[in-house]
Amino acid sequence: MIDPALDRPRADFWSAGSRGRPTKALELDRLVEIGQFTEPVESLILRYPAAALASAFLIGVALAWWIKRK
Repeated sequence: MIDPALDRPRADFWSAGSRGRPTKALELDRLVEIGQFTEPVESLILRYPAAALASAFLIGVALAWWIKRK
């Protein structure tokens, strides 16, 4: 991400569950996994913004055509 403050959860993200374990542990694990997959995409978008915008536009047009067709 561009803003490093958004890379880690807020302090109130953790709340102790009945067993003393954070209740949001699974969500944090999923956020870390998603971050590992999105980091290369973010770097490509930052390196080639025009190609990313053109790709997003073409995908949007194709998706709109596919939805309209049904």
